[in-house]
Amino acid sequence: MPSPWYDPDRSAVSLLVKYTLFLVNILIFLISGTVVALMTWVLVEKEKKVNNAYDFFLDPACVLCLAGCVAFVISFLGWFGALRENMPSLLAYKYTLMAIFFLEIALIIIIFVVVYVPDARQQLNIYPEDSLTQAIVKYRDDDDMQNLIDGIQQLLECCGTSNDDIGYKDWSQNAYFNCTPELEESGFGESCSVPFSCCIQENSGLVNYLCGKDMQSSKSDDVREETIYTKGCFKSITDILQSNVLVVGGVIIGILIPQMLLTFLTGKLISQIEIQMAKWKYER
Repeated sequence: MPSPWYDPDRSAVSLLVKYTLFLVNILIFLISGTVVALMTWVLVEKEKKVNNAYDFFLDPACVLCLAGCVAFVISFLGWFGALRENMPSLLAYKYTLMAIFFLEIALIIIIFVVVYVPDARQQLNIYPEDSLTQAIVKYRDDDDMQNLIDGIQQLLECCGTSNDDIGYKDWSQNAYFNCTPELEESGFGESCSVPFSCCIQENSGLVNYLCGKDMQSSKSDDVREETIYTKGCFKSITDILQSNVLVVGGVIIGILIPQMLLTFLTGKLISQIEIQMAKWKYER
């Protein structure tokens, strides 16, 4: 009986592998294309101006647009390469997935050091919370940025960006909430206050937008702790990660396994195409 390797009536390419890669990537392609179109429309409508990296990465629309563009290009290589059995596209897709995988591993290691090994973080002089201070400085510059910061503070029950229990003082770096001795005495505007998203809101459904008034200055510690969340958001993130190790591990595995599977299937398809090409050469 002739071996399937050179059997002219049998393709070496598995339809299951080929169309699994095609369907997964065409779905990602369509979703990412929609996201890019929507975010581009949002950026055009609000006439977004990007002056530096902080303006870009602190704007959810910019970040989503970038992520959508990356996913759009990568998924195109995947579905086109699988559908047309195009080797250059499949190889580019495979190595891009591998590069992203190793970058994610490096990021996970950095996060592990920052969160679970504070002594090593100090020795390496890694203080990611310092880079987030621009979010506070630019709080009122962009509505989307402001909504993002408010959403994060409410979700994480925190105030400011610091990795300590007095993160609310970070808001003094904002021109509107600045708390110098002169402004503290004058009580001008929102000086020495914090945004409403720092407040411990009641379950009545009504939002008290003035609850953060003077919380950086004249209030006693007891009143402050009853009214607002005092610890910084990086501290809150650190506490959540440290107390949910198994959940964090599960999320990481859930992110990495699909990428490993797609990389494996791509390598499998490439091998099958090479075998099929060798069969054609053998038949000649």
